[in-house]
Amino acid sequence: MKKGYRRFGVVWITVFFLICISGCGQKTAAAGNLGNGAGMDSGAASAGESAAGSDRMGGGDGISAGPDRMGSGDGTSAEDDSDGLKPGQAPADTEGLSGDTRTERFEILDVDDKSMLVCGAGANDMSGLFRVGHGPVLENADGKPALISELKSGMIVELSWEGYVLESYPGQFGYQKLRITEDMGSRELEFYKQLIKNLAEVDPGLNDGITQSYFDLTMVGSLSDAEKEGLAYMGGTSFGAWGELATEKDLVESGALDPQKGLEHGILVTIEETSNSGSQLTCSARKYRSGTGAYYFSDVTATYKDGAWTYKIGAEMIS
Repeated sequence: MKKGYRRFGVVWITVFFLICISGCGQKTAAAGNLGNGAGMDSGAASAGESAAGSDRMGGGDGISAGPDRMGSGDGTSAEDDSDGLKPGQAPADTEGLSGDTRTERFEILDVDDKSMLVCGAGANDMSGLFRVGHGPVLENADGKPALISELKSGMIVELSWEGYVLESYPGQFGYQKLRITEDMGSRELEFYKQLIKNLAEVDPGLNDGITQSYFDLTMVGSLSDAEKEGLAYMGGTSFGAWGELATEKDLVESGALDPQKGLEHGILVTIEETSNSGSQLTCSARKYRSGTGAYYFSDVTATYKDGAWTYKIGAEMIS
């Protein structure tokens, strides 16, 4: 009995031992499978974390921050733009003239290859003088392309621009489109420009040391107020000093002119238009520094023919 019992016990122990070993092996294998599964899950989690990282760098919507900054800022990337525009580039249908474009009429007072001096013309609120840079589109009255060389003093043009004007004197802006109209300003303006230039050139000693040039044009009936302002400004260029409208009374009241000593740092140009038939006018002109420093053009006769002015000075006097 005892010997058989020992054998049964040995067998049972052996079987139990084998079962334990088998169970351990299964657990080990299961552990290995879980490890592999965890590895796959871990890999997926890493990819998810990377995506989450990209989301955090973007707007939280899975779009990276880099393209979004170059895009429109509304959560779409530049690469998603269907029109293929570059950053800051306007769509083609909004380039050029827009609905906010302003169009006004101006008279050309002077013009060169880079810009032109103009004043407001017609019923608009663009009073004063403006220095306007040339733009890309020029048209004649028939809507056909025009050249800058075709622009002349006295022309009335329609200018279209974005509406912004630099606050300077003259005001400054650049047009996007210019259309030449069939209207004209005062053709006498061109004659008076020539006359003032001639007056500045004679007896140049009277101009020495001046910093201001004043123009009394109250007796010039053929020019508009805007044209007179422009003529004074351009006349200052002829004298090499700032030019503005003023009368002798204005200068006395401001203290710029002493009735006894005259103008110390300025000169006063006075023009009186005595007759004007359209094709011929007569006038007189004077530049004054003091009672003993003045130069006169008297009995000036100007004739307009074939689109140009010629004039003769009846007499010249100096004091």
